[in-house]
Amino acid sequence: EDNEVKPGPTPRRIEPLTMARIATALLLLAAAAPCVAWTPPPCNELEEGQPCRTLYEHPHGSEFVTACPIDRMTDPDGCGALFNGKAEKDKCPQLKCSKALGVTMKLVCGGGCCPTCWAPDHVVAMDRHTTIKSPYVVETHPEAPGMCSGAKCFKPICGEGYTEGFVQGSCCASCVPGR
Repeated sequence: EDNEVKPGPTPRRIEPLTMARIATALLLLAAAAPCVAWTPPPCNELEEGQPCRTLYEHPHGSEFVTACPIDRMTDPDGCGALFNGKAEKDKCPQLKCSKALGVTMKLVCGGGCCPTCWAPDHVVAMDRHTTIKSPYVVETHPEAPGMCSGAKCFKPICGEGYTEGFVQGSCCASCVPGR
C-alpha cells in the first residue's frame, strides 16, 4: 500500500580511527593558529624611526635561508661587500625561529642583509627600557671622539698589571698596561 513507511538509508558510522584523525587535525589547526596569526605591520603605518619589516619568503620548496631582497636592504652596497666571494650557503645563517612565550617568531627582512627572527611587541612583550642604574655604568671618557655621544660605557675591571686608561679613538675607558 502507498501509505506504508519504508525505512530510510542506514546512517553512516564513523570509525574510531577516522574520529581520532579528525580530532588530531582539529587540534593541530588550533595549535597552529597563534603561530600564523600575526604579520609585521604595514610599513606606511609605522611611527617615524621604526624599521619596516616584511616576512621573509624562502626559495620555492626550500627551507634554505638566502639574503633579503635588495629593495629591503638599508645598504645594498654594504651587503654586496659582505657577500663578495662567499658561497650562497655562507651568506646568511640557516635560522629556524624558536618559540618565545608560546609564540613562534618569524623570519623577517628589516633592513639588514639577512633575515632575522622577530615578533612584534604586542605578540611577544619585550622590556625595552633604555636606562640602567648601576655603579658600573659610567660616562664616556673625556678624551673620547664626538661620535661617541650617547655611547654606554662600563667601568673596566682591570687584571693584574693593568690600570684604567684611555685608548685613542675609543669611547670608553679601557684597561691598559700599568706604568
